[in-house]
Amino acid sequence: MAVKLTKPEMINQQVGWCGGCGHGIIQRLIAECCEELGIVEKTVQVVDIACAYWSIDTLNCDGIAGPHGRCAAVATGIKKVRPEANVYVHAGDGCSYVIGLSETCFAAQRNVPITMIVVNNGIFGMTGGQMCLATTLVGDKTTSSKKGRDDRVAGQPFDMLNIISQYPIEYAARGALYDPQHINETKKMIKKGFENQMNDKGFSIIEVLSPCPTNWKMTPVESMKKLKEENEKVFPVKVYVDHTNNGGEANG
Repeated sequence: MAVKLTKPEMINQQVGWCGGCGHGIIQRLIAECCEELGIVEKTVQVVDIACAYWSIDTLNCDGIAGPHGRCAAVATGIKKVRPEANVYVHAGDGCSYVIGLSETCFAAQRNVPITMIVVNNGIFGMTGGQMCLATTLVGDKTTSSKKGRDDRVAGQPFDMLNIISQYPIEYAARGALYDPQHINETKKMIKKGFENQMNDKGFSIIEVLSPCPTNWKMTPVESMKKLKEENEKVFPVKVYVDHTNNGGEANG
């Protein structure tokens, strides 16, 4: 029997992301999770002044755009005064792992009960496609590494989830968007992060490997192929920490 798929009611207007961008897929997954869990009315989104900002105009829930890179700190403040709310961050890798590295790490260290959804597209998107020290692959060309990232100059990208898993957090996982199976798995990860808040658990972070065709100078199809064949080799898709499963052991 065919199943008719409809747009989540939480999405109330079109958005301005580039064609082939993964942010729109992630936004839909967030909306589906909120509706399925019945938490739309109690959800507060925190977005960055970057590509994720479009979401604040599109999702029918409370939200705020924090200063660039400070999303984890803003979300922490909201959760302190609205502990009953489902507070989540929708931000990029540059925001969360470079400009806002300190804010992200200290929210994790304090095990603040928020859900961070970090879009890993290996680039600073909104500001023109510059190299992201945390996630741009060695050899990848950007507007600030025109000959390709040179690890002798800029160092190696790093797996932030491997690092942050050493903190006393509730949940850390990485999903991907390059095929329907991985999109469905990513949705489960996001839902898990929201359920942790509903169950009064601690800090959850879900990173998502996402394409950026515009700044990668690729077609959407080529971008998905790159995610699968190149980016995932450096940033493995898996659950790193889940303290509600097997006493906190990481899963491959």
